Amino acid sequence: MLKDLLDRAKRVAEEHLPKDVLDAGRELGRSVAAHAPAPLAEVIHYVTEESEEAKAKAKAEADAREKAEAAKAEAAKAEAAKAEAAKAEAAKAEAAKAEPAFPGREDPMAVLERVKTKAERGLKPEDRLVVVYATPEEDEEVQAILKILEGVEAEVRHNDLRREPQTARQLATLTGVMVPPYVFINGRHWGNRYDLESLAAWGDLPKVVANLLDELSDEARRMGNVHDSYSDEISVENILTRWKLGHILCVDDLDSWYEVDRDQQEHFYYQGGPRPAEDMPAVAAEIVRAVEAEELEAVWQLEPSVHLP
Repeated sequence: MLKDLLDRAKRVAEEHLPKDVLDAGRELGRSVAAHAPAPLAEVIHYVTEESEEAKAKAKAEADAREKAEAAKAEAAKAEAAKAEAAKAEAAKAEAAKAEPAFPGREDPMAVLERVKTKAERGLKPEDRLVVVYATPEEDEEVQAILKILEGVEAEVRHNDLRREPQTARQLATLTGVMVPPYVFINGRHWGNRYDLESLAAWGDLPKVVANLLDELSDEARRMGNVHDSYSDEISVENILTRWKLGHILCVDDLDSWYEVDRDQQEHFYYQGGPRPAEDMPAVAAEIVRAVEAEELEAVWQLEPSVHLP
């Protein structure tokens, strides 16, 4: 009977009293039991010690806490590994961007950027540039020209003269040929489809595209008027001479040129607009001064590819 009452009191205390109060009570009980007679000490131990049910509950709670902490540590470890993997992937991506897309070759994007820059400023002979000017009516001949050029390493472009009437007029004046197509190789007019067929038959076409003009046959030299050579010097005299020949001087991304229309009217264009032809000497002098002062860049080009309305 007494044992049942003690057990019930113990359960009530364990269920309703805070843990720190229970621990303090058990500690006090142990101190009292140490100095009490044996029968009383036994009762005190029985009352103050945890019940088997409380011990089992405490163990279960401790196991659950341990398991939760272990799971938390595992999750933190997995998160750290994930972050490390992401960091390594980012470093790999940065390294891939820094390396050429094709080992041993220049990155294609760098090539495109360089070609774009040169196209805006005027391409040089060593760029192996072939430009075919024609209207849609000459499409059959254009296709034949492109076929001839298939076996030659070159940058080939096709410009529609129907969209560039001003360019068409200038090409007719520059070449003395009124009917397209016009084929320009490295800035020099080389004729039409049949002229390219002849150059290919003579074995001179790859040399023309590579700008190896000193190695051409006599027939090819006559076809391309190779004996006519021009200085790229930026001087007043040279600028005026080449303007009069219909050549184009690209000055800080804007073309400047001189032409005579069908009515024999002179036209001079500079800095994106028309200027009186009488201003040409003064403009040439200003260009020379600015180039020498490194205030602007001037590049000669024979390809009349960019015109303002």
